[in-house]
Amino acid sequence: MKHIYKIAATLLFVLLLVSCGNTSETKATGDEHGHEEKAEAGHDEQGDEHGEEEVSNKITLETKQLEVMNIEIGTITEVSLGAKLKVNGQLELPPQNMASVSALIGGRVQSVDVIEGDKVRKGQVIAHLSNPEFIRMQQEYLSAKSNISYLENDFLRKKELLKDGITSSKSFQQSEAAYFNGKATLSASKATLQLMGVSISTLEKGTIVATIPVIAPISGHIQIVEINIGKFVSPEQEMFEIVDNEYLHLGLKVFEKDIDQVEIGQKVTFSLTTRPDKIYNAEIFAVGKAFDMQTRAVKVHAKIVGDHDGLLTGMFVDARVITKSKKVDALPNEAFVTEKGLDYIFIQKSRDADDVELERIQVNRGKSDLGYSEVVFIKQNHKDTIVVIKGAYYVNAELNKGEFEEHEH
Repeated sequence: MKHIYKIAATLLFVLLLVSCGNTSETKATGDEHGHEEKAEAGHDEQGDEHGEEEVSNKITLETKQLEVMNIEIGTITEVSLGAKLKVNGQLELPPQNMASVSALIGGRVQSVDVIEGDKVRKGQVIAHLSNPEFIRMQQEYLSAKSNISYLENDFLRKKELLKDGITSSKSFQQSEAAYFNGKATLSASKATLQLMGVSISTLEKGTIVATIPVIAPISGHIQIVEINIGKFVSPEQEMFEIVDNEYLHLGLKVFEKDIDQVEIGQKVTFSLTTRPDKIYNAEIFAVGKAFDMQTRAVKVHAKIVGDHDGLLTGMFVDARVITKSKKVDALPNEAFVTEKGLDYIFIQKSRDADDVELERIQVNRGKSDLGYSEVVFIKQNHKDTIVVIKGAYYVNAELNKGEFEEHEH
């Protein structure tokens, strides 16, 4: 009987152990599932947070910021970026549109009436010179003027006396020679004074001037001033240089192998080597007929069309002769930014007195030349939209900085 009780107690103990084991396993399994559900829930919440964060392509800048960062806003322009011939040259003027001003007779500078850059007209007084010799020359003219009347009367009187046989031929010839010499002296003196700018009519009224005016021989702008008050200038010494930039043109060097591609009437685009971001236009009007044996190049002349601002004779240029004309929408290279192999520009969304809102949009960048690149819009055409044409790099840096600060928060 005791043996039966012992077996029953052992079975009960085993059942209790199995029951406790199942309970622990169930609890453990439940805990694991609970952690997994919490982890998945947390992951979903994070996913929702990231889904709500969108990369912003808009930025608002103050108008003052644009000035400080040297950011310029403008419009898209049409630029010829087709088949072109690359050439170099410089800005030139025809010889008749340049003048070096010097004194016919030396003198001390009494006044200077212009400075470099001033516009002058032909015949305008630009300086005054003084010299006692000027006074003596005017006095000699007046003496010659008064003496010519006596010589003329003496010549006419002896001519009549010769007819009547009252005077000798020798006396008449002496009178004749003196009269014509006097006329020559008077004419030479008058011409010299006129070249010096002296008014003969004023002088004949008895008014002698102590200074001689220096006259501008052509209309144009003063390019060089080589004198100052008190300086003595000798004859033929250059005092001023005047240029008429209205007739400024391109002198281009085209190599022998390329000259057959050039002809009169072709369009030319060019920029200054010191300012490649501004494009000017010109048109070929003359092609040289001789080679420069040293460079094996031919001189080609092109007239500037339109804007002349910032152009001065002697400046070097990079030019493109358009052999096949094709105009495309283009922007300066500074209008583009590149990120991860993609090209972007900034367009203006809105603007008021204090702020400018800009948006970065993706574009395709085409051919590039002379500091410009073709812009091709991907979604919609923004051709007439106002865009950032200079300083897009700095706008993009501000945009990226703003995104970084948002992620930190």
